[in-house]
Amino acid sequence: MLDFKQIQKEYSFLNDEIFLDVSRVVMPPLCVQNVYSSFMKEYICDFNSDVVSRLWDMVEDTRKKVAQLIHCESDEIGFVKNTCEGISILANGFPFEKGDNVVLVDQEHSANLFPWIRLHEYKGVDLHIVKSINGSIQIEDIANQIDEHTKLLTISSIQFSTGYYADLETLGKICEEKGILFCVDGIQALGRMHIDVKKMRIGWMASGTNKGLLSTLGAGFVYCDKKYTARIIPSYASYQSVENHVSPPSITTNFEYLEWHKDARRFESGNLSYNCILALNKGVEWILKLGMEDIEEYILSLEDYLRNKIKDIHLPVVQLDKKNQGGIICIYYPENKEDKVDEICKEYKIHCTRRGGYIRLGLDFYNTFEQMDIVSEAIHKIDLL
Repeated sequence: MLDFKQIQKEYSFLNDEIFLDVSRVVMPPLCVQNVYSSFMKEYICDFNSDVVSRLWDMVEDTRKKVAQLIHCESDEIGFVKNTCEGISILANGFPFEKGDNVVLVDQEHSANLFPWIRLHEYKGVDLHIVKSINGSIQIEDIANQIDEHTKLLTISSIQFSTGYYADLETLGKICEEKGILFCVDGIQALGRMHIDVKKMRIGWMASGTNKGLLSTLGAGFVYCDKKYTARIIPSYASYQSVENHVSPPSITTNFEYLEWHKDARRFESGNLSYNCILALNKGVEWILKLGMEDIEEYILSLEDYLRNKIKDIHLPVVQLDKKNQGGIICIYYPENKEDKVDEICKEYKIHCTRRGGYIRLGLDFYNTFEQMDIVSEAIHKIDLL
């Protein structure tokens, strides 16, 4: 069971504000805020005499914690700036050839869409687009798009615009049977839903850290199954992404080729966003302490409760099968009512995504059933506009 007393303490700064915008950007708990704020003081504490070694000790510790969260080995984790960079490393570095194809769905966020359009544009790789139906994606429709030229299937764990939580385990099995790489944009699920990359047969996953992972903007990570590592050649290189067999100040004696790291460090280039990774370290540590299974169970119970409270409204609500619910509820309203909707949300102190004529409510473990009652009241008021 979740430690609600500790959660309340860590989120005391919210007071009576109702934060439901984790699908856009998270409010980090106090423990993450404090460690992030302390970074510069620690950075200069000994005039930077051993700052690099201290920071890399922290990076390696974070690598282990992230690996524990998603059930992989630590050397399968590489740190990047954000989800898009992580997806782009794969799109640009995997040995695609003209005539190959990639399968993806029509709901994808730009982070898991534009890198593949670029691949299509520059290398002639075909894109097989799976059409969604009323916000849902049918497994058989995805399977039907896979053929003998398919090299990769990519999908968001949870779709940002509908809240659809993909059946990753079934899709992973299909990819394994077909011998294709399974790529997942994990940002909407990680830290909120339990993700086991091995059980789900995920070959590559990328995620920023500024949502369910409780960190901040400017950092992300990739997971790469070891069987694919050597096949993916990054577009850029630095001393951190390659083997180095000489002592500074020399850089290398080999001017013919690069000897890439044999693990996921090959995907890291130059100095990392150490302050953001430090925040990630504390965020994942706290998630692990709370218990990922308990977090998921609680979030889904909140979703069920709120969906039931608003089932009588006339506004269109994206309806999903229970197995595809991931703690996000999307409600559409007339775009000409946007100012009124904003006023009501401010009146009820509700922070959520409002754009393009829809409200997106992203639930997390710091939300309460009492808050859901208030949100229901506000949604019913919006329904009367």
